[in-house]
Amino acid sequence: MKLVVIAGLSLIIAGAHAQMDVQSVSIDENRALRLNGEPFFPIMIWLQDPSNFDRAREAGINTIAGYWPGSGDTEDVAEYIETVQDAGFLGVMPWDERLIGHPALLGFIHDDEPDLPHLESAATVVPAEHMRVNPDTPLWRIVDGITSSWSVLDPMEGAKITIELDEPVTIERIAIWLTISEGLSVAREVVLSADGREITRATLENRRGRQEIDPGGPVTLESLTLTVESAYPGENVWGSISEIEGLNADGENVLLSPPVNVPRQQPEQTLAKYRTIKAAGADRPVFMTVTAQFMPNFDKYSEERKQQLYPAYMQATDIVGFDVYPIYGWGRPEWLHLVHDGTERLVQIADGRPVYAWIETSAGSQWVSEQNQVPVRPEHIRNEVWQAITAGATIIGYFTHVWKPEYAQFGVPDGNVAMMREVNDQITRLTPALLSPESGREVSIDLGELRADVLAKQAEDGLYLFAINFDPSESAGTATIRVEGLAAGTEIEVVDEERTLIADDEGFTDEFAPLAVHIYRIPKL
Repeated sequence: MKLVVIAGLSLIIAGAHAQMDVQSVSIDENRALRLNGEPFFPIMIWLQDPSNFDRAREAGINTIAGYWPGSGDTEDVAEYIETVQDAGFLGVMPWDERLIGHPALLGFIHDDEPDLPHLESAATVVPAEHMRVNPDTPLWRIVDGITSSWSVLDPMEGAKITIELDEPVTIERIAIWLTISEGLSVAREVVLSADGREITRATLENRRGRQEIDPGGPVTLESLTLTVESAYPGENVWGSISEIEGLNADGENVLLSPPVNVPRQQPEQTLAKYRTIKAAGADRPVFMTVTAQFMPNFDKYSEERKQQLYPAYMQATDIVGFDVYPIYGWGRPEWLHLVHDGTERLVQIADGRPVYAWIETSAGSQWVSEQNQVPVRPEHIRNEVWQAITAGATIIGYFTHVWKPEYAQFGVPDGNVAMMREVNDQITRLTPALLSPESGREVSIDLGELRADVLAKQAEDGLYLFAINFDPSESAGTATIRVEGLAAGTEIEVVDEERTLIADDEGFTDEFAPLAVHIYRIPKL
């Protein structure tokens, strides 16, 4: 048996796997985790079958986050964490009282992305009993005001839907927006009824778009029913309608009922779960991952709503992270800086809690078409990790799932795995410095018009500067780094690069290639 010390944490190597006995997990004044009293930098991977554990180890991962029933033929999370422990990892697991005090448990984690927005509508659109309702195309879309959305009517011929209103309205014209898709049936002969009384019939043309119907004068109603008496046939019996409008004398659509975005779980639900965990005597921290919707770059929620939601979510967790995948999720390398900006913003919202960011690792997302996929390069991974760290993250996670060209939980190219290992080994080796207090000195970096950042940490063996060029233009430049109290002639070590720099009266300068990361140590400052 061999005793190895990594970042102050004792690991007993038994065979090929490191067995970590977690006795305590705490959060210190630097927003960093302490494992058994020593600084620890979790490097997580999300939702993995045990068959991928060797690849995770190869990438330098130390923590497995998340579980789904049946993973690796396990029956539940209590069995799964045993496989996590046997493989030498720590676990951040869904809440289960049986895990309290488990020697491989680093923390519990809320259900993923409780803030994930989805549209809900106050509209009431009732189908006839014989109709089959497609939950992916809810009937309220027929009055949402968005003519590019649609509701499936199945079957189309004989379809009957009723729009029920909260109060009477008066309409003078009716418009129906048809959608046309290959193989689908299309509404032809339709009957419109007000409060159960027929008001007009019409024959619709087999074409896409808006078709207006005259109801024969103003009609006051509390419900409008559309019945499809016949259809233009297609290969399928179902079809779809985009919108039904009821226009008053001023041309206003009085049937309009726009949906609103609501979170998957309200903050009070997450808080109730958090209190349950704490009341059960759990002594490990609770993690929560949110989407990037708290950022000003995204608009599913208004700014006022963001200010209500996210501080409330913070009350339900001890540690908070987020995911934004500029290349993998959007095909937009020019958005690379969002990792830094999102982490910086989340640190502000988190109010002293540790923060983490999930990092993209490959192309192949389910949200970007194959022809629009952009490769995630090794330097993207390294840069995003250090973006998060320089902006305040004290934990990192990697998202490795791909859907295209085929699904894989660990779909990371070998070159990217090698970069993950290089970065993660460096983080592990530098953990005492990374999790040290921030320097009280004034430190700045100037890379001209390029986006750059520097994090200064005062460790026992010197002042560490973690500097990064994260400009999405992928341009190079010469940076000037100024450090309060740095004397001209001071020698500066460039960590892991086998070179040194000499300070002058202005600080010191260094060349930054596109997406470059440099780490400096000033031993005698």
